[in-house]
Amino acid sequence: MKIRFYLLLMALAIAAPVAIFSAFALDSLMSSERKAALRALHEAADATALLVDRELSGAEAALRVLARSPHLAAGDMRNFYEHARTADRGEGGRTILFAPNGQQLINTVVPLGSSLPPPPTYVTARTQQVIRTQSTVISGLITGAVQQRFVTTINIPVPLDRGQRYVLASVFSTNYFQDLVVRRRLPEAWVISVIDGEGKIIARSSSPLDVVGQPANPAFVHKTAQSNYGYLRYTPSGGVEMYEAFTQSAMSGWKVSVSAPAELIDASAHKAVITMSLGLLVALSIALGAAVVFGRRLADSIGLAVRSAKELGHGKEPEPQRMGVKEVDDLHQALKSAGMVLAASEAERASLLKSERAARRIAEQQNKSKDEFLAMLGHELRNPLSGITGAIELMEIEGAREEHKTRAREILRRQAGHLTHIVDDLLDLARLSEGKIKLDFQAVDLGNAVQSSVATLRAAGRTHHALALEIESVWMKGDRTRLEQIITNLLTNAFKYTPNGGRITVRVYPEDDDAVLVVQDTGIGISAELMPRLFDIFIQGTVSLDRSEGGLGIGLALVRRLIELHHGTINAESPGQGQGSTFTVRFPRTVHVTSLNSGDCSTDGEQEMRCTILLIEDNEDARHVLAQNLVAKGMSILEAGDGRTGIAMALTNPVEAAIIDIGLPGLTGYEVARRLRSEARTSKMKLIALTGYGQDVDRTDALEAGFDVHLVKPVRFEQLIEEIGKLSR
Repeated sequence: MKIRFYLLLMALAIAAPVAIFSAFALDSLMSSERKAALRALHEAADATALLVDRELSGAEAALRVLARSPHLAAGDMRNFYEHARTADRGEGGRTILFAPNGQQLINTVVPLGSSLPPPPTYVTARTQQVIRTQSTVISGLITGAVQQRFVTTINIPVPLDRGQRYVLASVFSTNYFQDLVVRRRLPEAWVISVIDGEGKIIARSSSPLDVVGQPANPAFVHKTAQSNYGYLRYTPSGGVEMYEAFTQSAMSGWKVSVSAPAELIDASAHKAVITMSLGLLVALSIALGAAVVFGRRLADSIGLAVRSAKELGHGKEPEPQRMGVKEVDDLHQALKSAGMVLAASEAERASLLKSERAARRIAEQQNKSKDEFLAMLGHELRNPLSGITGAIELMEIEGAREEHKTRAREILRRQAGHLTHIVDDLLDLARLSEGKIKLDFQAVDLGNAVQSSVATLRAAGRTHHALALEIESVWMKGDRTRLEQIITNLLTNAFKYTPNGGRITVRVYPEDDDAVLVVQDTGIGISAELMPRLFDIFIQGTVSLDRSEGGLGIGLALVRRLIELHHGTINAESPGQGQGSTFTVRFPRTVHVTSLNSGDCSTDGEQEMRCTILLIEDNEDARHVLAQNLVAKGMSILEAGDGRTGIAMALTNPVEAAIIDIGLPGLTGYEVARRLRSEARTSKMKLIALTGYGQDVDRTDALEAGFDVHLVKPVRFEQLIEEIGKLSR
């Protein structure tokens, strides 16, 4: 058989399944069009529910503002009545103040002093529910006690400082929501309904006077009792078959529905199906005609391609033929270019092999860096653990001399601090890589931060070199704690890689718009090979077998990331190994404006601070030790084991600052802070959170609760003293 006959058979073979599948497609199209129309009903219902919630939320917000009225707090009902009238929404909404028993005290629909009816039972029950739960309650459709009209209400609790309890309510007439649904621009045949939780109609866009207050369609009530979102199809008695989509108001629990005649919903689907069917018939007819017309031309083109293939089989290079059929023309060109393509493929294979080898080298280098890091981590952890184990064994020896025990305690403290530093660096690097570190930017004197870091290192006995400080006062915006972390890492790095007898110079000075920090040492220097990767994670210089320099290769990576978060830059320079190194950090400089702050804690010399501190901590041992340390600093300490006792002490004693644990029995530390901030006598007290909860969200919660500072256990005592000093300044 010739190709033309095969083309006709192919066209018929294609047409038959196309016709079958088209039938399924048309049915699917009809279903999709119907679903699209129903989706439009749902979207209209959702949008209307949002409008209803918006109005209720606005009324609730207005009531919250009104609840804080100083007139109500003072019992000045005349001025409060005038204030309440400003919250009315015209004829559509009024404001009522209820006593705890449900009796109306003020109703802005009538003049102040008018006789108000006794409360119905359901009003008393709703008022007591609001007071008991201290939450907002939205009623369904009820009959107003004064005007005897259908209304809905939103009720909020009003607790006052003197122990008085009221309930404020905003009253909506049915006309209010009626106007809301009528203003929606929807197709004329669509009907919007708002129905309360008991199935009563609150508002409807069609024939509102006849249906407001009437029960909704029983089929609708049954369906919505089972689900808060969906649609149903029903035929009212003697009416037209309808589709009705419904949803539930998130705030009130009311149902909002949008209904439309089923004939209208299905009409668009039928129209789409008819249009698609006609188009399909026309397309199949054109396809069969094209198969006949182009079959002959295609047969001729394939015949020439066969001849060219035979020539190629005999080793001849066929000349490209131009037949006007793109595929056949491409075949001729492909045969001619086959040799060229093979050569190009060989070159590409060689390039891919080279890339694969380079990738393998990178992977091997990364794997080596990982192994070196794990080895260094094991070494860094075993050293302090070994010291801790030895110190514990020394302290357990019977008859050990007191000076040996003192030395053992110093070892425990120092090695525990070393372990804490390792863990903190690893956690900080992990948080930085995940973008979870947030900085508390404030005005910071960079020179002062350097001096503070140096003092801390000296107190810890970590400075054994000649140290020259050339410090100027330069102000910048930054996180004081993170800046000191940057400075300490750079100084520790200089101490570590500078042999005994070396010299370290630290300079701070302004330059143009920058605050500049320079740390220069005369240590082992940086090789040219290491310099490009100096700030990469887990990268170190050559480490000796005894790992005397220590470190995990994360310090400089952490420093660079923290500096970048401060919008700064860091640059390292070294003439070469054995010739020292210089690290230069630049931060954006700011102009500092000196302000006068009243201080509470006065400093007596360099060792003592004169002030009274309230310490609230349920762990008796931790509280006792911290209290004794603070007393040693010259402070007066009040101790409390729970939040309620601490609040009572703060209200009855002159206290300048409070250190509060978060996980307290009874009241949490957050609740204690909020209560202290709410009392006039303690509202200005300095509050420090001292807790084991150290995530970013915990710090945010503490600041929102009213704390000035959030510190994580175990905290260095010097850091705690420094924070107390900052608060006093």
